[in-house]
Amino acid sequence: MELRHLRYFVAAAEEEHFGRAAERLHVTRPAVSKLIADLESELGTPLFERLAHGVKLTDAGQALLPMLQVAISDLNEAFAEAKRVGQGQRGSLSIGYGSLTLLHPLFRIAVKQFRQTYPEVTLSLIEAPSSAQPKALAAGKIQAGFMHFGPRAAVLRRQRSTADLAQDEAMLDWFRIQTCGLGVAVPSDHPLARRHSVALEALAGEQFIVVPGSSRSPAFGLPHDLCQKAGFEPQIVQEVSTVTSQLNLISVGMGIALMPTGRDFVYPASVSVIPLENVTYSTSFIFGWVKGRRSPALDHMIDIVQTLAQKRQRSEAA
Repeated sequence: MELRHLRYFVAAAEEEHFGRAAERLHVTRPAVSKLIADLESELGTPLFERLAHGVKLTDAGQALLPMLQVAISDLNEAFAEAKRVGQGQRGSLSIGYGSLTLLHPLFRIAVKQFRQTYPEVTLSLIEAPSSAQPKALAAGKIQAGFMHFGPRAAVLRRQRSTADLAQDEAMLDWFRIQTCGLGVAVPSDHPLARRHSVALEALAGEQFIVVPGSSRSPAFGLPHDLCQKAGFEPQIVQEVSTVTSQLNLISVGMGIALMPTGRDFVYPASVSVIPLENVTYSTSFIFGWVKGRRSPALDHMIDIVQTLAQKRQRSEAA
């Protein structure tokens, strides 16, 4: 017994005529007659009474019809659902982001556009620092992520790094949203706040607020080596867990921090970010995922983010 036997039976029962059923199914009348006969033979009971100008269901046929109508309706819905998921119209998508990402308008625009365009896809936003996202990607906790990495970040290389990624069994594919410079974030009433740029050496007497471990992770973090090359060891006054906490403490005068500079980042009005002079240290704002592990819903998000990034780059070039 095949699915077409059941479809032919339902069509013939609803039309009460093999000929009209054949037209509805776009097959020949003998094909309908043969499959109905095969079905009756397999069940061991007649399903139709053959009349001069049509057919009529037997008691067995009347018992079978409503159950098959429900089953076929369920099958049609299952096929339609599979198609919607396969086209990225339904399903789920988990995206990682860090607190620094919240300062970039592209993130907000991309999320809003995705939710408006694909309202039946369940979008989950998972907060995680850039240094933790490769592991989360490898474990399947997120499917993609907005990340910020420095020039030596292993995850930005096109080959596996045993130092940073072998333990995660992850190989990232990605594209760059924006390349940023490096600046110093100070309170808006700080003496340096009105400067157009500042030398790193001028920060020797300042107190730094840092995210623990970030200076040694692939994330851009605090470039500890740069401070040492400038002739001083940064004075760490406070350790926090997120960039948001850094900015909040900077705004109340607890200290300063090194931050990426870029025209698209929107920092709080209580904080000023001044570019550093003569520092060749760039950070990359990227969107990444595990290579070879994509879904239709993720493809839609990639298209949205990539289109927005390209639009931003064209605007910047103009």
